[in-house]
Amino acid sequence: MMSIFFIIRKRLVISLIMVLLVCAACSPAVTDPEAPLSETLAIAPEQQPLASLDEIGAATADTNIETSASQESHLPGEPPGQSDQRPATQEKTADTATNQNDTPTVVSNSTAPSLSTENQGSAAAPPTENNNATTAPPAENNNAVITPPAENNNATTVPPAENNNAANATPAENNVVNPAAQVDESVILTISGNGVNGTTAWTLDQLQALRDGYRELTYSTTNNWPNFEHMEAHGISIPYLLKQAGLRSNAASIKFISTDGYFATLTFAQVSGTRYSYASHSAAGSSGASAVEPVVAWAWGNVGKTRQESIRPFFGQSGPWDVNTAAFVKNLCKIEVSTASAGTWAGPGASITDGSTVPAGTELELSHSNMDSIRIYYTLDGSEPGYNSPVYNQSASYFQPQLIKPLVLTKSVTVKAFAAGLGKERSPTVTFSIVVE
Repeated sequence: MMSIFFIIRKRLVISLIMVLLVCAACSPAVTDPEAPLSETLAIAPEQQPLASLDEIGAATADTNIETSASQESHLPGEPPGQSDQRPATQEKTADTATNQNDTPTVVSNSTAPSLSTENQGSAAAPPTENNNATTAPPAENNNAVITPPAENNNATTVPPAENNNAANATPAENNVVNPAAQVDESVILTISGNGVNGTTAWTLDQLQALRDGYRELTYSTTNNWPNFEHMEAHGISIPYLLKQAGLRSNAASIKFISTDGYFATLTFAQVSGTRYSYASHSAAGSSGASAVEPVVAWAWGNVGKTRQESIRPFFGQSGPWDVNTAAFVKNLCKIEVSTASAGTWAGPGASITDGSTVPAGTELELSHSNMDSIRIYYTLDGSEPGYNSPVYNQSASYFQPQLIKPLVLTKSVTVKAFAAGLGKERSPTVTFSIVVE
């Protein structure tokens, strides 16, 4: 009986010892109050998650890589070539949205989960909650009151670099394929002025698409030498083109401007009125007049030798002596239509006053203040002159002045004359009655 009792007691003692050992192992370590705080914290089990932060970041990075790869497909309507810029932009946009929706104290732009401020500083200082409890609110709250975290500050003041570029500048690919720039480069003619409804811009393709206004015409031409020739032009009727541009009923003058600044101005009547192409012309007279419309031509040249050229206006003649080549503005780029009248040419003057009596053989000279811009048409028998009447100044003074000859009077005459030229209305007819003895 006694042996059984000793056996039981022995086992109880052993069990008690084991319990004490287990309790000793589980009890918190007693530290010396003077011992460095870092040694105490080093054995605190709640501080150990810091050792696994790299593993957490690596796992998150893997997730981000998979997310970016899944976004490489083009967005609907997105031009090719932008997908390489889009993932970074979308990631930053997502981060910004998160920062704006969550409380700054618990959100970080880092993809790794953020630790509390007290854990981040526990390795070198007493726990933040104890330190701040008696002096100031926790760092998170302090930041929330004074200023948001740096990441959030960026989000509220300036967008991320990628987003900033996306918001303020067009991607390089879009700059290359700018439709507006392509249209500007292809425009070859603009029509503007208060004589039309707004400004219209035309490409060559658009001009050529106006099939109802397309013309192939032959024009007789006279220049300041004066040489008489024929030219052929393929293009769009100017009256038809002006109608497409919204021509107003009170249009009075039209200016044709070259890329180098040269221009020619015509009255609206000179553009819309009847003008002619003559089959032949010489000092003896002209023949074969046929009406022709003015055109803006993109192919022109001598008859049978037209070729594609820069656009140029062509006009018929009011008469066989009419110098129309000055209005064939090469490299045409603008047409300006105005409601302002260009005015009327002044009438010609004469070296002998009206009603004078002169001896036979007296020379009569006709004159004009714009002698090289106009032609003086005249008659000597008192009949009304017209565009088929003789021309006093057949050439400009700087080309062949010898062609400008005074009229020799051998009998009494009634001289009637008017001045006409492009850009203004013809002058009124003036009359000079001269008695020859």
